[in-house]
Amino acid sequence: MKTKLLVLLLFIGGFSSFAQSTTRDNIDIINSQNDKLNEFSISPNPSKRVLNIEFSKIDNDLRLEVYDVLGKRVHKAVLNQLKTTINVTNWKSGVYLVRLSNDKTSLTKRFIKQ
Repeated sequence: MKTKLLVLLLFIGGFSSFAQSTTRDNIDIINSQNDKLNEFSISPNPSKRVLNIEFSKIDNDLRLEVYDVLGKRVHKAVLNQLKTTINVTNWKSGVYLVRLSNDKTSLTKRFIKQ
């Protein structure tokens, strides 16, 4: 019984290390293949009136979604230009999550509405 338990614990420990290293490797591969999303910026931050989103390369089917801290989507768009401006005057003051995504990956940044 003790031997079976020891073998099981060794198997689980080895699998856990494998899963962690595999996940880390996959993230590195995704990041190196999708640098387009890593290059986006938001400004001004914080802001009362507008949110400017800018990036140096455009990818087909690049989706923009903005969520409040409760997870409610407050804005959705498909981007087809290098710079986009969103009017945020009607949004409540608080923290929002700006998410850019394509079929391969996504990247999220924080925006503060004053």
